[in-house]
Amino acid sequence: MSGTVTWSRGDHKTGSVGYRLSPDRMVLRYSVPKDGGRRHIEESFVMRPTEQPLGGQRWWIECKGCGRQCRVLYGATYFRCRQCRRLTYESQYERIYAPGVTRAMRVRKKLKGEIGLAYAFPDRPKGMHWKTYYRLREADWAAQMRIDAMLMGAASKLRQSRSR
Repeated sequence: MSGTVTWSRGDHKTGSVGYRLSPDRMVLRYSVPKDGGRRHIEESFVMRPTEQPLGGQRWWIECKGCGRQCRVLYGATYFRCRQCRRLTYESQYERIYAPGVTRAMRVRKKLKGEIGLAYAFPDRPKGMHWKTYYRLREADWAAQMRIDAMLMGAASKLRQSRSR
């Protein structure tokens, strides 16, 4: 099996990767800019299946950078796994700020409201059960309370450090 994956921004094509799959291998063909021209790259990745408890198989790609089995590769000059690219999830840093805020923003976006806790919680969309709407509103309120508590704690620490 082979094909091409393309992506675009608006109507403008911004990139593409050709792929070829065989029973135990995936080959990617693409080009990257280099010294005013293009550098053509062809990378081959080993693929291995693992048996699943309820039957079937899950396929894994072996990262060429670290040898880890992964499900997703991330592109740059070469395709590598999340660890090799040193990528993190946004939620990994939430504990530094206020846990649950990202979830609250996602709820507001889902309800087609203004994103940001400074705005009023959006109205219930047509077709949504009131019970669901109230549950989402309570989660949003809890996120706002965590932020308020965090800000009050920071202000208190600042006040204490200035009084010394």
